[in-house]
Amino acid sequence: MTSSGHGPQWWATKIDSTGAIGGIRRQWPWLSVCALVLIGLAIIAIGSWRLGAVLIGLGMLLAGVLRSVMHDPGILAIRRHRAIDISFFFFLGVATIVFAAIVPSGM
Repeated sequence: MTSSGHGPQWWATKIDSTGAIGGIRRQWPWLSVCALVLIGLAIIAIGSWRLGAVLIGLGMLLAGVLRSVMHDPGILAIRRHRAIDISFFFFLGVATIVFAAIVPSGM
């Protein structure tokens, strides 16, 4: 088969995980966490800070889950020590959700 745009060679280049598109495709865990955090920030900007903070905390918990179950989590792998990353993400997520729950709303 020739590389005229059809056939197996063309398909292999489209599903390859190298290059610019492949680099973005490999970062879906990080992008999904960022999307959740950005949605939380948008909700905070609208005026519901408690719900936005909970969404940001859930984003951090999602980061911890993805870091713990994925072999190659992309940029979510902050350090080589997996346990430290997972502990950091879970601590940050739980702390954010707890603070959102315990801060009095009538200040």
